[in-house]
Amino acid sequence: MAEKIVVVFQAISATVEVRLTDAALRLMEKESLASTGKETGGILIGRYGNDGNVAVVTAATERPTDSSSGRAWFQRGISGLTAKLRARWAYGEYYLGEWHSHPGGAPDPSSNDIREMRSISMDTSYGCPKPIMIIAGTSDASVRISVSVLENGRLLRLRPVQSPRDDRTDRSTAPETKVNGTP
Repeated sequence: MAEKIVVVFQAISATVEVRLTDAALRLMEKESLASTGKETGGILIGRYGNDGNVAVVTAATERPTDSSSGRAWFQRGISGLTAKLRARWAYGEYYLGEWHSHPGGAPDPSSNDIREMRSISMDTSYGCPKPIMIIAGTSDASVRISVSVLENGRLLRLRPVQSPRDDRTDRSTAPETKVNGTP
């Protein structure tokens, strides 16, 4: 699978680095901007490299059809996710975490978001002890994202170390995306 890494997130206090591909970032942007007034989201799919210290998010899914949401909440459904994960398994890719939007708001994790990540990390059926959470905060036609990882029961906010607007990436057709790394 061809993939273009467009942004890398790290934190001194985290053992995991997160790399986002163009395809994953663009889907989250598109879905977040299209879902005006209500949160939306899906799962993150990819792989670990470098002895489990580098997570490469190769895909973000659209909102499953059985999801429900409101202005400030999102309950991800499961419809179609098993088939998507099985298809990616053939490429050595699997579930890495969750993403969702905050329409008209900052991409800051809520207490519910943190609780959900803790629950996922302890649920052996996910097979994901260090789940990644991406939040896409929208404002007009722009999107700001934050990336966090749960390690040792704490949600750690990662900071961007490579901008999606570097010379190797043409984003002229996409809405403005800001990478948010502030705590």
